[in-house]
Amino acid sequence: MIDEKLDVRGKMCPLPVAFTKHKLDAMTEGQMLEVTGEGKLEFDNIQQWTKRQGHKIVQTQKNNNEFKIIIKKQNPT
Repeated sequence: MIDEKLDVRGKMCPLPVAFTKHKLDAMTEGQMLEVTGEGKLEFDNIQQWTKRQGHKIVQTQKNNNEFKIIIKKQNPT
């Protein structure tokens, strides 16, 4: 179940990562965020940042230049 959605289409790095961080910071552990965007760099950067922060990538979907990433918020240990 998706708790929050974030659309970063049309935004260039580093904005998609910054918006993702801001949204996740406002969420509670266990909630799910769906990020929709475009661009290979943005797709890769959001995933890399998410993993470094200890959040879980539940699903990724890429169709041409657009993507969706579903992230489960995890609190740092």
